Amino acid sequence: MTRKQVSFPVSDKEHEQIKRLAQKERRTIKQLVLSAFDRLYPGWNREEKEEKENGPK
Repeated sequence: MTRKQVSFPVSDKEHEQIKRLAQKERRTIKQLVLSAFDRLYPGWNREEKEEKENGPK
């Protein structure tokens, strides 16, 4: 599996707020973003989860 980088511009203040939230929740910024996707778009990564459980198709 190849790894990709995702980035988007945020202000210094936004970055600091995101970092503080991640620390408060004892999560990484990546974990925060992925859990937000899970809540907003349930099943968005269903295929990936199935592959991890059942092996590649």
